[in-house]
Amino acid sequence: MSSPIIVLSVLLCCWKIQFSRALPTFRGGLNRADGLCVKLVQPYGYQCEELAVETKDGFLLGVQRVWSASYIGERKKPVFLNHGILIGGDIWVLNAPPESLAFILADAGHDVWIANVRTSEFSYGHVSYSRSDREFWDWSVDELSAYDLQAMLEMVYARTNSKVLYVGYSQGTQAAFAAFSEHRLVDIVEKAVMLAPVAYVDHATSLLTLGAQTHLDLLIASLGIYEFSLRAQNKPVTEYLCKLSDDPECTENFVTLLAGPNCCINDTRRAYYEIYEPQSTSAKNFGHLAQQFRGKSFDKFDYGFWQNLVRYGWISPPTYSLPNIPRTIPFLFFYAAKDALAAPQNVAQLVSELQSKPDLVFLPDYAHLDFVVSYNAKDLVYPKVVEFFNS
Repeated sequence: MSSPIIVLSVLLCCWKIQFSRALPTFRGGLNRADGLCVKLVQPYGYQCEELAVETKDGFLLGVQRVWSASYIGERKKPVFLNHGILIGGDIWVLNAPPESLAFILADAGHDVWIANVRTSEFSYGHVSYSRSDREFWDWSVDELSAYDLQAMLEMVYARTNSKVLYVGYSQGTQAAFAAFSEHRLVDIVEKAVMLAPVAYVDHATSLLTLGAQTHLDLLIASLGIYEFSLRAQNKPVTEYLCKLSDDPECTENFVTLLAGPNCCINDTRRAYYEIYEPQSTSAKNFGHLAQQFRGKSFDKFDYGFWQNLVRYGWISPPTYSLPNIPRTIPFLFFYAAKDALAAPQNVAQLVSELQSKPDLVFLPDYAHLDFVVSYNAKDLVYPKVVEFFNS
């Protein structure tokens, strides 16, 4: 065999090995009786497939692929929907089809993929750990960005052989900004819509950040609590947060104090929403948010002097540098005047640091949750999302 052929054979072999390692491990066509497809999508007549993809650190993430069998025409690019903190992928389908973004995109001819990050209700756990294990909750947005987002988007790309249109909401935007700032996934994502975009949080007025101000995260860590939940059964946390509020009816107004005064959510559906939300996150994830609030930074998790040296090679955690995000991804941002988590001042700071300026839509009456469950997002938000993706 001549030397050029030998060299070519070696290169092809190495390429195959590298390519096979890059493919995520996933399973499709899962039959889950309590899954998102069965409970929230198929009853409306939409096609839905349950999938699970394994991250490099062993979490089994739930992803639902949704499409409309009645759509006639050429199929459009896949759209990936990534939810925020303390909720799951069900947030995209909790309203009826005319008011839910996943259904609207499916009706427009898109192949819709719904993300459920680790430990959320419609994911599949871990290959080794159970929910009672400390290791199950040992993560923050750093891992969501480096592992969860990576695994899910690579799966979508592998299954569709197409670049992906990204929709992030709240922490789903922060995970994406973190990845893009390190030049990860920028060759997979074609365009990105960010609802309530989050990088910095120091101007947030949410009860979560009031808890951060009083070092609730350190108290939780000292008590050996790994799961952070705002469900009614976790009274110590909710009672502590309500003591920080000057609202005498904090318990009744808890959602407003967390997210801001939402203008356009149907109160008659509140009990239905509360069946699914809020969901748990990790105490470490809340702790990371608290660090970012107190430090006025968009940094990785701060493990302290010595652990930072071991993990990062420096005494302080690295910063996710927003100017490093390449110009190649067009952005559309939606932000709100009354948002208690994605404060307009922080959105302005985020925009000022990006190389290319996103298209901006400002909603003066909206707060944080209006973007995903309000009855008029179908008029004020979602048509612009579809138009941006189709332009």
